[in-house]
Amino acid sequence: MLQNQRIVLIGASGDLGLALAGRFMADGASVFATANRHPKRLDKLLDTAEKRLLIHNLDITSPEAVSAAVDALPQGWKPTAVVFNAGITSDSPVLGMEDSEWERVIDVNLNGAFRAAKAFGPLLFRQGAGKMLFISSVAGRQSCRGQANYAASKAGIEALVRSLAAEMAPQGVLVNAIAPGPLESAMTRDIMEQSGEEVLRRLALKRLGKPAEIAAFAAHLLAPDMSFATGQVFAVDGGFNL
Repeated sequence: MLQNQRIVLIGASGDLGLALAGRFMADGASVFATANRHPKRLDKLLDTAEKRLLIHNLDITSPEAVSAAVDALPQGWKPTAVVFNAGITSDSPVLGMEDSEWERVIDVNLNGAFRAAKAFGPLLFRQGAGKMLFISSVAGRQSCRGQANYAASKAGIEALVRSLAAEMAPQGVLVNAIAPGPLESAMTRDIMEQSGEEVLRRLALKRLGKPAEIAAFAAHLLAPDMSFATGQVFAVDGGFNL
């Protein structure tokens, strides 16, 4: 499905990032994967990568580092898609949240998405084709106590996607987002320990999603024959709050 595709994956070392990288390569793509805190986690994919995985250390909060990542692409390696999956949480009620907690989450999740779009978008724009896919969250649309910073960052990504889609459409570049529901991952572990019953109650399927399920949907959106959807946020959330 992704044979001969070249995908830049920003934020590849978490549970979802690893699933995305693995699925893209399983479907035939080459992947330029970036990570910041835990790049060694990607090593487990190297044995089956068949030289189709390139790993680059990237601090998405640094504009200079993001520009350097573009320069680090191998000569002649023209991306067909850019996937932004970098994200962190720092949960706290609004009235008790430190400014630094707010600013750090916004800087990584939302400002990082902007930096990635600004740096990698021109490559697709000049090619006159390609796709950009941003990983949002159900938190961008639904109330999530203690996650105002995270929710605001994801709502901002969805607004960014709509504006960017309108700007890139004349050059044939498609821009979309996926909004996953709660997943089986390290990021949701604390939430499940504190309020797991409430989370499951809000899920129509009564279970957490699997990173592989989101990766499968992402691969579908990046397939060459998916060519008439742009500016959309696709909820893959197990029926959250139906």
